[in-house]
Amino acid sequence: MKKIVFTLVIFTAFFQTASAQLTPSSEYATFKQVQGQDGYKTGGSFRLLFELKIEEGWHSQSHNPSLDSLIPTRLNITGQNGINFGRVSYPPEIMVKFSFTEEPLSTYKGTVYIGVNGTVPSGLAPGEYRVDALLRVQICDDKVCLPPSDMTSEFKIKVVDENTPVSQLNAEIYKKQDFLFSAVSTPSGGAGDVNEIRDYLDSSGLLLTFLFIFLGGLALNLTPCVYPLIPVTISYFGGQSEKKKGSVVIHAIFYLLGMAAMYSVLGVAAALTGSLFGGMLQSWPVIMFIVAVLVGLSLSMFGLYDIQPPSFLAEMGGKNRKGVAGAFMMGLTVGIIAAPCIGPFVIGLLTFVGERGDPMLGFTMFFVLALGLGTPFVFLAIFSGAITKLPMSGMWMVWIRKLFGFILLGMAIYFMEPLIPASVFLPLAGAFAIVSGIYLGLISKVTNQGPAFKTMRYGLCLAFVSIGAFLIVSSVQNKEKPEIAWKKASQAALESASSSGKRIVLDFSATWCLPCKELDHFTFSDVRAVELSKKITPLKADLTKSGIEENEALKKRFNIVGVPTVVFIGPDGKERKELRFVGFIDADEFVAKLKALLE
Repeated sequence: MKKIVFTLVIFTAFFQTASAQLTPSSEYATFKQVQGQDGYKTGGSFRLLFELKIEEGWHSQSHNPSLDSLIPTRLNITGQNGINFGRVSYPPEIMVKFSFTEEPLSTYKGTVYIGVNGTVPSGLAPGEYRVDALLRVQICDDKVCLPPSDMTSEFKIKVVDENTPVSQLNAEIYKKQDFLFSAVSTPSGGAGDVNEIRDYLDSSGLLLTFLFIFLGGLALNLTPCVYPLIPVTISYFGGQSEKKKGSVVIHAIFYLLGMAAMYSVLGVAAALTGSLFGGMLQSWPVIMFIVAVLVGLSLSMFGLYDIQPPSFLAEMGGKNRKGVAGAFMMGLTVGIIAAPCIGPFVIGLLTFVGERGDPMLGFTMFFVLALGLGTPFVFLAIFSGAITKLPMSGMWMVWIRKLFGFILLGMAIYFMEPLIPASVFLPLAGAFAIVSGIYLGLISKVTNQGPAFKTMRYGLCLAFVSIGAFLIVSSVQNKEKPEIAWKKASQAALESASSSGKRIVLDFSATWCLPCKELDHFTFSDVRAVELSKKITPLKADLTKSGIEENEALKKRFNIVGVPTVVFIGPDGKERKELRFVGFIDADEFVAKLKALLE
């Protein structure tokens, strides 16, 4: 082994030194696209092959070289106007023994084909659209390696409407290379996980695919989108547990089923219609419905339902909670709150379901995903429901219910943020936290309270007041905090920046999106990011309200299915898909992407 490493070090050093004087790899290889049909239907999926032809006596490294020091063969492909490409499938490697190695190396020789699946977005107008493919390859023989080349293939695909017949091209080649489109393969830059789901379904069957999706749902609990669900779940089950002894587990399960049912309906609707997942929170009636549910529950925690409240509040907050129907209905509401949980995996599932066009399969897949997302909340609900088993839960429990009532009122204010001016929201939330802390710690009395409980009361009082003060101070400091000078995104702004050769960062955001807020507060406010942003054109598309024509055009153009999604566009006007990200990333990663865009 040492001999191999030593030989390769000498070999690599020698040829890196000599490579500048050698012929580029592109002189001994050709690269071109091989289309499989003469038209591509709007809203449909398709397959595309690329041919790499290497001259006799030469070879390239495979896409997964035997040694890290060797340059892999990699394909990157991008399309216009939302034409999207999934994961790249590479040909089987050929293991070749060379004079300078004791073990064979993974290579490609002769004529090989590389495959990729693509989709045409629904509603795309018929016409010709450009596709850009770039293949990074290094050609070698038994004695020398040539400098690597970036081989390009720019071509157009013809998009037709759904009723236009299309004919097959190069059918024999596609038949022989059919295996490429079912193999698990390497992701193309910026692509989602749609092919990973397709590959699991094709190779592992439905049950293992569902397990894979369930695990993807569990992984969503590592994202900030679940934060609003935590206090709502704790307050709902903790505040009502006295009347549900022995049935908390059943209620928790129906709570999960309600969440999963709503999440699945929203997911399938978004996938089949191309609308924004989580977009229901753009609608003020939906926001007010959620606020009404939370306020109704909070009033029941304060005991006000003894004064015969309006029947719709009683139904949402009191009567139905004695049965599984109440828990299921609350789960449906929470399912709306959970919908903004988005990430590359969810985008992949949305794309896959949209491609298949099968509502039942789509509903089942999103239901399994939601079960994974909601399973931890079953245990959280059971834990919260056990709170009355603690010692002295009489008057102590009355105080706890008031605590949960204030938490639910706070969540109602949180969900009203899209309807409240930004200059008012933080001071309002801060004032509410201070009032809540003072009431719970100093005004609300509990008889026969022990020292430990008194300490907890005063501690919570201090915590609430501190949080409130922090929010109020933050509302003032945010005005002085360095920030990226975002401009309103529009087609005209994009064209103007692109025609001037400027690099663009396009942020798709919404006020109801928690990861979007985290990006604004922790990532985009980083001093390094602010400085680098002065060298580019930063644009922001606010998707808080639906139906805005300019935003809808941008969503369709960049195939946006969830927020936050951040797109990077080079000076040539083409998206750098390998830089695109969905969800929250920290400042270091964002700065690295900005530097890559500026290179």
